[in-house]
Amino acid sequence: MMDKIICIVLLFAFPLTGFSDELPIITPLQQGQVAPYSGVLYNPTAVAETIAQREALISQHVLNLQILEERLKAECKLSLDNLQIDLNTCNQKYNQMISIKDNQIKSLQEIALESNNSNWWFAGGILTGVLITIGAVYAAK
Repeated sequence: MMDKIICIVLLFAFPLTGFSDELPIITPLQQGQVAPYSGVLYNPTAVAETIAQREALISQHVLNLQILEERLKAECKLSLDNLQIDLNTCNQKYNQMISIKDNQIKSLQEIALESNNSNWWFAGGILTGVLITIGAVYAAK
């Protein structure tokens, strides 16, 4: 796609007629007059046709550029819209995950505050320590 754009720009930047060695010479002639140089003689109809063909080609290239520009704009808009949808989806997932995590943290805090068994754990730890010490003393004898 980019190659086509570069080719079109180069065609307009470096026209092929710019590489000729001679400058065009236009000399009006009357019927029966001798030409001052060798070349091709165009009548007004041929000149008009040549100019019309040139203008038609220019118009065709302008239209092709407009079509290409519209296509590129449409592709860019589609890509931008897709990225915006992806971003919105990711934001929704993130917000839902944060909401779920917050609810989980609240429920765990409520559970931790509801059951205060720290005294039982302390007593169980002392009892376990005493029993292990007694077991170790009997095992050492």
